[in-house]
Amino acid sequence: MKTFKLLITGGLILASIGVQRSFAGTGGSAAFEQIKALVGHWQTEKTNMQQATMDIEMTAGGTAVIETFHMVNEGKPVEMITLYYLDGDQLKLTHYCMAGNQPTMRASYAPESKTLTFDFESASNLRSPSDGHMHHAVYTFLDNDHFKTRWTFQKDQQDAFVEDVTYVRVK
Repeated sequence: MKTFKLLITGGLILASIGVQRSFAGTGGSAAFEQIKALVGHWQTEKTNMQQATMDIEMTAGGTAVIETFHMVNEGKPVEMITLYYLDGDQLKLTHYCMAGNQPTMRASYAPESKTLTFDFESASNLRSPSDGHMHHAVYTFLDNDHFKTRWTFQKDQQDAFVEDVTYVRVK
């Protein structure tokens, strides 16, 4: 009986360590700090095909970051918003897309490569998983004045296109 109790206690300790590691492994707080460092006005690098600007601001008492993206598409102005926030120690984003849906993605952070990878979690206004929506995003922080994004759009549950953009901070 004593051995059984020791095994159960040991198992519970190991399980709790595993849970703590899984929460710590998300790097949510450090990832959110990286996003907060982007506060400012940005524009696409001159080599990009389409000129766009982005304004990134703190909001909600410093608990969220709002990104407002502006461009002209086929002669019409386009604006999209992405909201970044912590859910516990998990960094998430919700992207308010011109496709009319709002995908939410969760982040994993690799500080050694200064890369944030966002993976699809759920979406509002998505009638079917086959409907077109942003499904994946990767942010690479190059330096204080440059970062790259790679957004993947899915349709019919397959990657339809990828948008690679490098942004430069406007001073």
